[in-house]
Amino acid sequence: MTNLSRAIALAIGTLGVAASAQAATYVVSAKTLAFDAQLARKIEAAGGTITARLPQIGVAIVESGDPNFATRAAKVQGVRSAVADVTLQFEQPQPLDISEDYANPPASGDNDRFFDLQWGHAAIDAVGAWNAGFRGAGVRVAVLDSGVYCTHVDIAPNLLAAESTSFVPGEGYCNTAGSAHGTHTFGTIGAADNGIGTIGVAPEAKLFAVKVLSASTGSGSFAGIVQGIVYAADHGADVINMSLGVRGGLDVGGKETSELINAAKRAVQYARSQNAITVVSAGNDGRDLDHDSGVQICDTDGCYQANLRAFPAQLPNVVTVSALAPAGWAVDPSTNLDPLASYSNYGTTAISFGAPGGDGRLPGTQLCQVGPVVQQCWVFDLVFSTTQRTAAGNFYGWMAGTSMAAPHVSGVAALIIGKHGGELAPSEVERILRASADDLGKPGKDDAYGYGRVNAAKAVQY
Repeated sequence: MTNLSRAIALAIGTLGVAASAQAATYVVSAKTLAFDAQLARKIEAAGGTITARLPQIGVAIVESGDPNFATRAAKVQGVRSAVADVTLQFEQPQPLDISEDYANPPASGDNDRFFDLQWGHAAIDAVGAWNAGFRGAGVRVAVLDSGVYCTHVDIAPNLLAAESTSFVPGEGYCNTAGSAHGTHTFGTIGAADNGIGTIGVAPEAKLFAVKVLSASTGSGSFAGIVQGIVYAADHGADVINMSLGVRGGLDVGGKETSELINAAKRAVQYARSQNAITVVSAGNDGRDLDHDSGVQICDTDGCYQANLRAFPAQLPNVVTVSALAPAGWAVDPSTNLDPLASYSNYGTTAISFGAPGGDGRLPGTQLCQVGPVVQQCWVFDLVFSTTQRTAAGNFYGWMAGTSMAAPHVSGVAALIIGKHGGELAPSEVERILRASADDLGKPGKDDAYGYGRVNAAKAVQY
């Protein structure tokens, strides 16, 4: 197995379409952005039981044991579509384990013993923002993922337990086993600066877990994701991080998939109307998103070209993040931290920004030491953060993927919002991200970096 394949094996954020395990679940969309009680009664008369009604976006989640339900419901006056929910399957990674002024890794002198392994913070100059006095205080971030290890010493101080929830049947948002993906992304955004382990990009932001992916089976449904976005918006999220992505892409041909995509688009637009910016991963297929086939979808606010192969990366109104990584950072800390990762999707029409995602390009098995850790040198080019195991404990480890890049941008967004008092329109957050990004690659917006690699220190100057 090559270093690259080992690195990607450590990354979630690459989902694959699987046969739905919830064949009796349907996503019903109204023709308008409303779903009143009268329409709900009509749906129930057609043979459905509404388990969640989202009048904010004109969508309802419905259960029915009648195989003809979708056909009947689609004929109800006021209904745009009624389609069976789709469950997505993603890889289960096994993570590779283990003062007033700040300096960047790998020689920060910080008392958090693993901070010097977080080269991503150096790449985006997180400590420059901290030294300017901005650490994300007053900001709420929703992490739509596989849950979180709630008692982790770096997680617990910033976890909003009352707001955290799960949309995965039979699973709570607190993980004691299974996927560590949500714990890893959570820590990158907001691990507390407590003198113990790692530090998040926005270490004083408050985060809540919105579980939309199973920690045990690796599955997650459109219905869960749509509900999760709306829930996050309604519970005060300023930033929504979705390190999700369909491995190999979704089928671009079917109307059913298009309607599920449109329900997600409505949810993102609603979140935006509630001043929540949605940050997503670009996907790990190494694909040129500018030249993938797409389909036109029309809704109440006009038509848009949806590239269904890159869900949610090409939804309207999301911030899509490509992954960047060095090759040999542990060997030479001055090495370039910004090359596009070998697996990252790219495309000028899709990518908003680049951020640290990690890679395993460095050949060989020689050993390096960074801080207190000795490992094969290539491992240090992955992204280090909080993780979990089946055994209780405060674990840390490496993963790689665009899933690891998105939370770096979510953290910078939190720093920006915190500087402006904890409330800022998503359009203004995006403007600041664009104005402050380091323009890499071709001048202007390009296919690898979008508007550039985010820069936390510059961002808080606006």
